[in-house]
Amino acid sequence: MDGIVAQTSGNLPTHIKKGHQLVFARQDLSAKEQDVFGLMMAHMKETDWAQGTPRYEFSCHQLADWFDMDSSHVADTLSPVADRLSKRSIGVRNVGENGVTEFDYAGYFKRIKYKHAKLVMVPNDELKQEYVSYQQGFALITAKNFFGLNREHSKKLYEILSRFKTGGTSMKPVKLNELRGMFGLLDQQGNLKKKSYANNGVVMARCIRDSITEISTNPRTSKEILFLKDDETGNVGYRVRKDGNTIIEIEFLYRWLAKDPVAGLNQEEALRLIRELEINKRTLKKERLEIDELEQLLSAYKYLGKEDKVEAITQAIAKRTAEEASNEETTSTEDVDKLLEKVAELQKDINADDY
Repeated sequence: MDGIVAQTSGNLPTHIKKGHQLVFARQDLSAKEQDVFGLMMAHMKETDWAQGTPRYEFSCHQLADWFDMDSSHVADTLSPVADRLSKRSIGVRNVGENGVTEFDYAGYFKRIKYKHAKLVMVPNDELKQEYVSYQQGFALITAKNFFGLNREHSKKLYEILSRFKTGGTSMKPVKLNELRGMFGLLDQQGNLKKKSYANNGVVMARCIRDSITEISTNPRTSKEILFLKDDETGNVGYRVRKDGNTIIEIEFLYRWLAKDPVAGLNQEEALRLIRELEINKRTLKKERLEIDELEQLLSAYKYLGKEDKVEAITQAIAKRTAEEASNEETTSTEDVDKLLEKVAELQKDINADDY
């Protein structure tokens, strides 16, 4: 029998943990294939590999509960998914000695089967490093919310953005062709799998705009991520850089909310926040609200369903975030100049180059 059975919880883990390499690998998975693979990753721990290749087993009842399906349909639903997954490969990105980007493709699994009302997954041990290596950072993907998204590209974007949600980190602008790879549109040689995606407009519509729309309207993920508007174009959630009329690079505009502020509210609390922040502080005292206060006010209006206010405050947060980033950059430059001036002053009477 392949693999050593790994200890798994009877409950669905809160997060799916994926290393940086795995998040940005080339992988062409359907929405349901992503769910099944994500289920294994949610349970995988580095210690599972201590005695060899682990094996993950999940009962029909667990699968029905976690994937929100009728238990009588689990086998029929997952059989074709498992069949496709057994043939899928993942392209792991590396930079060679000559500085050229390279991809190494390997199969996800040694074995995947459904037998005796259990789904059994044995990962490919050649990918052990990618599965449990976190030296380059990792994404903590909220499992239930990930499973709740319907579109394959939405799941992938949610996963990518989950890589940058701690410590104030955000995703740097990325070239459009690199995004094609991340969304599984390129093969091992870098050729498009579907000719329609050669059109940048198709990529923007299906991979970017449609994904942002689903994530921002999904009842769960909309409480985690706030997509910001680009003031120049009105685009929500992204900004493009062009060479002439051709889009070459995309920057995602988003902000992870520290917690689920709406879920903890009731009408009394929502009204209290509006009275305290909107009326007393902002209107009567004419004080500018901090970003965390704006987020609290946003959650109150979201709870009450006041979409016009939600839109206005979302734009205000976007502007304030941009202002703070600009101020931090200016302050950093000023600090450097002051420090260098002080160094020059103190080193007038010594040979400053003799360290």
